[in-house]
Amino acid sequence: MIQEQEKSIYVQKMFSNIASKYDLLNNLMTLSCHYKWKEETIKLALKENEYPNDVLDICTGTGDLAFILNKYCLNPDVKIHCVDNCNEMLNIAKEKVQDLKISNITFESMDTENLTFKPNSFDMVTVGFGIRNLVNREKCIKNIFSLLRDKGVFACIDLGHPMNPIWKSIFNFYFYHLVPKLGELFARDKEAYTYLPNSLRSWYGQEEFKNLILSSGFSKCYFKNIFGGVIAIHIAVK
Repeated sequence: MIQEQEKSIYVQKMFSNIASKYDLLNNLMTLSCHYKWKEETIKLALKENEYPNDVLDICTGTGDLAFILNKYCLNPDVKIHCVDNCNEMLNIAKEKVQDLKISNITFESMDTENLTFKPNSFDMVTVGFGIRNLVNREKCIKNIFSLLRDKGVFACIDLGHPMNPIWKSIFNFYFYHLVPKLGELFARDKEAYTYLPNSLRSWYGQEEFKNLILSSGFSKCYFKNIFGGVIAIHIAVK
């Protein structure tokens, strides 16, 4: 338990330290492709439920998924509630909301592993590059299932594991050797961007994560590989 608490505190502190450079580094590391990948995630989720009323975005960071959902959702009255335990990230997201004059996206500081919402509260739960950083991922998936209403949609985009050995070798060189240097150069935090690739070592393969989602009670789940499996989008329906 102490070790788990230490990891949670470490991750929270790490994201606090890099919050001001987070969006910049995402753009640099993905050549700005991450936004299109997130758009694809939301579009796939909306195919399963094109008119959600209440949406929860967990590990929201600086709010990309929430803003994209607000852009593409057909329901003009959709309420998007975003949670994260990193206040520095949330402050950046709140500034974006103010700049864009958006009133239906709200933010709250909350531990993603101990969500306090009532069961059956949401039509959709989204998460981008977040569950991988949690201590108890299985518990999180089960919580998401309970928070969703019948036919509710869970959408997750995160790192994946490339299957092609040549492409995997190229990706690993970039991810494990160049990404930390980018973090050191632009965010002055090599440690944080060394943690990022290292976190992939204990992250599920695409089929494995799909099976975990299904074992949590979802009626269906599928995934879409992006960029040769470097990124994976999982969509599930309760």
